[in-house]
Amino acid sequence: MKKEDILFNDYEMYIHLDNYGDICLTILDDLEASEEELSLEYKEKITTFINKIDIWHKLAIVSVKSYAKEKYNANIDEKDLSLVNIFILFEQDEPELFGIQFNTSFDEEHGCGLRIDGKSFEIVEIGDADIAFALN
Repeated sequence: MKKEDILFNDYEMYIHLDNYGDICLTILDDLEASEEELSLEYKEKITTFINKIDIWHKLAIVSVKSYAKEKYNANIDEKDLSLVNIFILFEQDEPELFGIQFNTSFDEEHGCGLRIDGKSFEIVEIGDADIAFALN
């Protein structure tokens, strides 16, 4: 994906990623950035994160599996998870923070969400899907 490809329509756009399918990319409407013209640098931060999906997705899967085991006593496989949304949780002048939402077999109603540092890929928080799009 290239930074020039970032064009939101009503705060979201759909992207196709090989091996992951169609995923919604959402910029939260609570962010000032959602109403601003997005700088090329900001778009570059977003596309860099997306293009490194093979790295952070593996870390996210490990965290979700651990969360499922701890909270639901569920042993799950990667096929039990489906990445559905990537949320942009940072302003243009802030460090990169993304929300990741999965549909899951262990909690079909609420799914699973996590926040991930856009540079180190450290999992900052994990829980129900609303974690992925909460700003605080």
